Parts: sequence; structure tokens; C-alpha cells
Amino acid sequence: MQGRFDSAVLAVALCSSCASAPQIPPPDQLFAAQDRPDPGTHTGGPGVIVSDAGPARFVAGLYDAFDVERALATTAFMDARHRTPGGPGFDQSLDRIAAELRRAGFGSQARLELHEVLAALADPVWIGTSARLAMRTPDGHEEVLHEFSSPADRDRCLLPRHAPSARIEGEACFSLDELRPGGVLVTETLVRPDLVLRARNGGAAAIVSASLGTYNVDPTGRERHLDAVHWRELEPGGDVPVAQISPRSFEALRAAHERHGSVVVSYQAESRTAGMQARTLVATIVGEEHADETVVLTAHVQEPGASDNASGAAGLLECALGLAERIGRGDLAAPSRSLTFLWGAELAGSEAWMASTERTPVAAIASVMAGESRGETGAIPLLERHPDPGAVRELPPDQHTLWGRYDVDPGWLVPNGLAVIARCAMVDVSLRAGAWETSENPYEGGTDHDVFIHAGIPAVLFWHFTDFTFHTSLDRMDMVDGDEIRRASVAAVATALSIADPVPADLDRYLRTNLLETALRVAAAREADDEELAEDWNRWGNGARHWLRALCLGMAPARGAGRGN
Repeated sequence: MQGRFDSAVLAVALCSSCASAPQIPPPDQLFAAQDRPDPGTHTGGPGVIVSDAGPARFVAGLYDAFDVERALATTAFMDARHRTPGGPGFDQSLDRIAAELRRAGFGSQARLELHEVLAALADPVWIGTSARLAMRTPDGHEEVLHEFSSPADRDRCLLPRHAPSARIEGEACFSLDELRPGGVLVTETLVRPDLVLRARNGGAAAIVSASLGTYNVDPTGRERHLDAVHWRELEPGGDVPVAQISPRSFEALRAAHERHGSVVVSYQAESRTAGMQARTLVATIVGEEHADETVVLTAHVQEPGASDNASGAAGLLECALGLAERIGRGDLAAPSRSLTFLWGAELAGSEAWMASTERTPVAAIASVMAGESRGETGAIPLLERHPDPGAVRELPPDQHTLWGRYDVDPGWLVPNGLAVIARCAMVDVSLRAGAWETSENPYEGGTDHDVFIHAGIPAVLFWHFTDFTFHTSLDRMDMVDGDEIRRASVAAVATALSIADPVPADLDRYLRTNLLETALRVAAAREADDEELAEDWNRWGNGARHWLRALCLGMAPARGAGRGN
């Protein structure tokens, strides 16, 4: 079909074109007199050319329409719930999002669709309702270390996902070697299946773990992580009770044991299981010219955290509401392609939508951990790129986060210019919001963008890391910044709109920005005496150039460059 932007067809075409990469001039020769380099706020990646094209056409409108207080209210509503996929808190969160969308006209107005699909889960829905862990010394003194009876309670991470109900008492043992039948293994080690097996064989009544990730250390030196209870998942169907405690509680147990010679752990927990399905909420702004093609924005709903990922879900909701309002008033034309928003179970929700949709996804953007306060958590906003040569070998300015490197399938390294557009969007938001410092990292994987990458669809992730509260009881509303939700969400949605509604006038900015990246990457590879990597980046840059040309020139909207803010 003439004018259709088909990434699969483009990938085949690139195979014959990438070998003829142009000679890339040094970065200082890439700027024309009228160009403005970026303000230096994107510190961990290549610069961009600043102009009114590309994401800049959408940033101001999205930013001004974003209701920070409403986004914070949605985040707080979700944070008060333990959002196990398919469980009550998960469904209540989806109901809240759906109600807001319906009030904005989704499901009732033309070009605003709303429906649900069911995501089949690999395991039964687990619902934890309460837990209590205490220690008792030989003199009869009992101290409650952690407990929760409501999903909103601070210690709700005490009970790992898939943990069985329990009512036990046993003497605390601090190693497998000293474990006696009926004892409770108290450890700082991550509870893995092999540890569960060895503890069961040793007759353990339960396992109590104070494990944290290497990324969970408080960077400020205030040692707030000592009070963190890590949220964990166990293998489903296990019969050994497991509890998570904080490092401070671990030290209290060990100190009591050393002082008294022994200490008893008392642990009660209640949990149940339900069906094996979770809902996925789908809101679509239907495109005017190419409704059958869509750009996907996804934010998973699960997990018991405020930043992860109540803030991501709330931010995408707020952008969808703002877009619907502006389109309804006639301030903004509906995009040429459709724009699809997904809220559901991580990975499973995107997979369910992919299996059920009749639309063709041309790109995908995941929004995760959108609202971390820089001052409280130390986390900075990141762009995680689609797998590119930097995912195989990173050189400065690239570096992996503490999440770590992921093995990349060579089949995923099909050149595209999505990261170029996303990088422009981050800088455009910084210019609108004022000195928003951002960075980026090579592909690491682990959330919904994987579903699309594995299907051959260009995809990126907007997220924050390293956040020391990640997956712990400390990820609550006092760590969330509403303005940060706005900045991160607007960058993600402006990126999506730039792909859903491209115009020829965007191309010059993208090509110059792409040249900046290629020059930087090739120079770094040659500095490292890695000519093979330099050629890989040269081919990638040339392929991205073709992709961007196909985007901007292959599907020019009928109304031309007047669309946007």
C-alpha cells in the first residue's frame, strides 16, 4: 500500500542498503548556522538538534494539559492497593482508570475506543491478606517486627507473592548448618528454589529473609534501606512458609539470639488463590488516515509500589485524558495513525493485546517508574533504547545500570530511529519544564517493551533508575514527585505522537540528530580500537536514516506540517 510504513518490509530493504553508509563528519562539523545544539541536559547520551519539529510539536500542549494533582491522586489510589495481577487491588485500579477514561469520552465518542481483553496468567492469582512476624526471647518478651492487615500498610511486602498461609513458631537459626527440625532459617540470602529445597530437607518450619538488591542501598548515606522490606516472588505452589524482613529486623533477631542464647520466631500469614486471568484495559485514539496502524503506550499496573508502577500508569492516563480533551475541543487533530494505551499485567497484558488486536503496531513505548523524586531516591530519568550495537558492547557515554546487561538476540538488532525521536522528546520536555536532566542506557530488558522487541517491533522504555526504594516497602507516595510524572509521561507520549503523526518537516531534525549519534558512537569505537563495532554503528546509523525517511516521507499526513500544538 503506497504510503504505508511497514517496519518488517523496511528491515528487509535495509539489508541491501546498510553496507553503503555515508562518511560521517566529526560532531563539530554537523551544525548549520541556524541549528541550536541541545542545552546539555541529556547527559548520558548523544546530543540532539533543537527545533520546533518532531516531538516539539506536541510537548507544550501535552505539558499544559497535564493535571499533576489528578495524576498524584490516581497514583495514591493505586499505591493504597496491593496490585497482584487478577487480584482485588489490581481490578480496583483498572476500574478507577476506566472510569476516568469514560468520563473523558472513551467508549462513547467517535475515535475514542475503550475495551478490555483478558490476559491468561501462567499461575493462579495469588492474594495475600495479612501477615505478622514477631520474636520472643526466653524471658517471655515479645516484639512485633513486621505486620500488615490492610493492603495499604507499610509492611505489606512482608508476605512474598505466592507465599502460602502459615502459623508457625520456631527457634531462629542463622545458617543451614545450625538448622534443626522445626527451626526457622533467618538469612540475608535471596530465597531461591535451591535454598527452599535445602531448608525443607533440613526440616525448616519457615524461611525469613532480609535480602535486598545491590541497587537498594540508600545513596545519601542516611541508611534508609535498613528499614526496607523487599518485595519478592516465590515459585508458585510451594509449601515452605517464607517471610521478608528488613535488615534492621534481621540485626534485632541476631542481637537477641546472641544476648539470650536463643530467640523464637512467631509467624502467621493468610493468603489464597483465585483464577488464572487478569484484565487488560485498552484505550485507543483512532487515527484519521491509517487507523489500522497504531503506536502502543503501555504501563503495567501490578506490584505494591507508588513509583513502580502506579506513577507510570497514572501518567499515561493523564496524557490520554489531556489528548481526548484537546481533540474534542478541536485544539488538536486526531493523529494520522492510531494511538493505543494499555494498562494490565506486566508482559502478559501486552501479549494478550498483541494476540487479540487487528491493528498493526508500528512502534511501542513502555512507561515504568515515571515518578521518582530525584531528591528522595537519587533516580534519574532514563531512556532505554531498542537493542542496538551498544547493547552488545557499551562504550562511553553509554553505561549499563545496576539492573545489568541482558544477552541480546542478533535478530533484534534491526536499525530504527525510535531512540532518536525519544531523545529529542526528552530534550524538548527539558526546554519546556526547565533544566530536566535525563540520561539513557543500552537495552537491558525486563518489562513490556520486550514483548514488542521480540516480535520485531521497534520499542523503547522510559524509566528511572537507580532507585534505592525499587521493589521495597519504601516505594510509597513520599518518594513520588508529581512534576516528574508529568515530565516523564509527556516525553513518552510526545514520542508516540511523533510516530503516529509524522510530517516531512520533522525529517531534517531527525537526520541531523542521527548524524550526531553516529559520529559519537563511531568515534568512541575507533578510540577503543574496535573497527568492527565502528562499522556496526555506521550501519546502524545508515539504517536509522532510512527508517526515519520512511517514517516522515512515506506517510505524510494530508494536512501537512500545521499539526501539533
